[in-house]
Amino acid sequence: MFRSGDIIWIDFEVFGGPLDLRAAGTFRYVAAASTRAIVLAYAIGDAPALTWHADGAILDWDNAPDDLRAAFGRGATFAAWHAGFDAAVWNYATLEFPFLAPERVIDPMVQAGVSNLPTDLERASRALGGAGKQKDGKKLIRLFSVEGASPSEHPVEWERFLAYARQDIEAMREVYRRTRPLPLEEWQQFWAFEHINRRGVVLDLPYVCNAAALAAKDAVAMGGRLTELTGGAVTRVTQAQRIATWLHDNLADAAMREILMVGVPADDDDVEDDETELSLTRDRVARVLAMLDAKHANGGLSNTETIAREVATLRLYGAGNSPKKFARLEAQQVDGVLRGQYRFAGAGQTGRLTSRGAQIQNLTRDVLGEDGAAETPLIEAIRKGCDYAALATANPADVPAARKLALIVRPALVAGPGKLLVWSDWSAIEARITPWLAASEDAERVLDIFRASDRDPSLFDIYTVAAADIFHTSPSEITKPERQTGKVATLALGFGGSVGALLAMALAYRIHLDAAEARRIVDAWREANPWAREFWNALWDAAMSAWELPGRITTAGRIAFIYRDDYLGGTLFMALPSGRLLTYPRPRWREVEVLGKDGNPTGEKRTELSFRRAHGRAKLWHGTICENAVQATAADILRETATRIETNPTLAWMPIRMTTHDEIVCEVDAARAEEAKAILRREMLTLPKWAEGLPLQSEESVCARYTKSKITLSRGGKS
Repeated sequence: MFRSGDIIWIDFEVFGGPLDLRAAGTFRYVAAASTRAIVLAYAIGDAPALTWHADGAILDWDNAPDDLRAAFGRGATFAAWHAGFDAAVWNYATLEFPFLAPERVIDPMVQAGVSNLPTDLERASRALGGAGKQKDGKKLIRLFSVEGASPSEHPVEWERFLAYARQDIEAMREVYRRTRPLPLEEWQQFWAFEHINRRGVVLDLPYVCNAAALAAKDAVAMGGRLTELTGGAVTRVTQAQRIATWLHDNLADAAMREILMVGVPADDDDVEDDETELSLTRDRVARVLAMLDAKHANGGLSNTETIAREVATLRLYGAGNSPKKFARLEAQQVDGVLRGQYRFAGAGQTGRLTSRGAQIQNLTRDVLGEDGAAETPLIEAIRKGCDYAALATANPADVPAARKLALIVRPALVAGPGKLLVWSDWSAIEARITPWLAASEDAERVLDIFRASDRDPSLFDIYTVAAADIFHTSPSEITKPERQTGKVATLALGFGGSVGALLAMALAYRIHLDAAEARRIVDAWREANPWAREFWNALWDAAMSAWELPGRITTAGRIAFIYRDDYLGGTLFMALPSGRLLTYPRPRWREVEVLGKDGNPTGEKRTELSFRRAHGRAKLWHGTICENAVQATAADILRETATRIETNPTLAWMPIRMTTHDEIVCEVDAARAEEAKAILRREMLTLPKWAEGLPLQSEESVCARYTKSKITLSRGGKS
């Protein structure tokens, strides 16, 4: 779309002093008074790379090179690797520079990532046979960008620094030339999300700062509590092996102990206790905790199990990242607004957005207390500066402080004064897209269930119907817990996953299933949904046929494949209904080690198909292909919907503040919230031209805080 010769290639070198870019994030970094652009490497089209500098002083547009000024004046398109950073530097860490709008910049890093190349410039260059970066580059960056050394005192190093900057331009330009050009439509989507990135979302800053301080105190308090509970055997929540050993030694239930054990011989009577290898990965402790919670709900915990439940809870939530998000929110905000949190097409295999910084796309959906009843009282207490003791004893009193904090990160994102957040999320979008992509008669019957319950919510929904199939009964007989099982099965099994996928999804919903029950559910779901297995097989057959016959287009449902042996050493492309391509470079059959439950090689080998990822290789099977197709199609719907709203001038009064994988969040004047809610629903249910026949449904919410609390939402927007 954009010819290399028409682009202005830029790369800033910046003095930021002691401020750490990774910790501060782009916008906090460039907004700091000490931050200044000291070098701009640039190239006009295909001309050699040049450098503009002021001997370490901040760059001033009044002194800009004539060719650069002329290029900007004629409306040329700029390109920068990780363009969001360089555009922010251009706009905020320079003097008198003209404003660089998102629509003036493209990002070769995005184009490289879409082709499954590394998003690190040096690695991307080397992957394509380039020379990579200058060997002493990091040393020079430290000297001039961190330590602030004077160029006049280090003239040799300064010249090397300028050469390093020019080399980055050459490497970036070459990667762009050798990767598949993205169509204008994808760059338009990129620009829309750059606007959202720059706009950011408002934080309740007093609350965030106080919560961050409490989280730091809790990290210390957890160590003391673990010491008390375990009699000194464990002193910190990060001591995974000690916690695993203590749980194993104190749990009488053999099934729970087995979850923690790896690498143990079938007959372990002849081994010493210290030879038993234990594991406390997040999934294992979650499974143990789910079993303890189930016993607790039935009133069956012994005193030792009650203690073990608290130890497991402290480990699961105290070692997680959620409570630490408050510190990241505080560190990366500028004037109470959090910006630059998304990377467009960061998930290169599907094109979904990814989060960086505080990871606001990955917030827990659980709430504090029944229906979130305990959320608002605790938030208000923290806002007013409550002490740690008040946090620890706040309702629900049996929930550890770390878990409480994890559950109230989401509502730290708020509307500005006089505003409300209005958001909408698609209901079960992946469960709808999967049968739609299959495009078979049996799959169409599944879509009819969605269509019917969308029209009339009193009818049985897909989860109830799935539960009825699993439990071999009438939908009218399905209980609420059984419906949850149907929901878990529907969400877990559509991509070809089996018992492992089901158990993992069940844990996310705090449902404990043993292996035998999980196997029965998998078999029952597959028997009731033959279209799914047919689709998985069709996808695999079409992909393999395309690989065997380069240049030939093959299809499975609404998905197409083609293999090009002249791109990146041979690449399999998947074409989505939108026309967007997913990339699988260098597919190869290889012998790989078979790993045991302990993660160690068993000595056996199997033949496996894999493709080259940005880092290493990844297994390719029908489950991967199906999951990628579904998630990428969902990403296309989000991209198109957000871009349509963002670029519609008549909707400028309801700007998008943030998105998740299936949700769009706008901010509006409180007086127009209901109007915005209706418009947002209309936009969410507007199908792209290529998605005819896909039944979509959405649910809208309005609140001053971004929350999942039903109690808070029922108050009509009042926090």
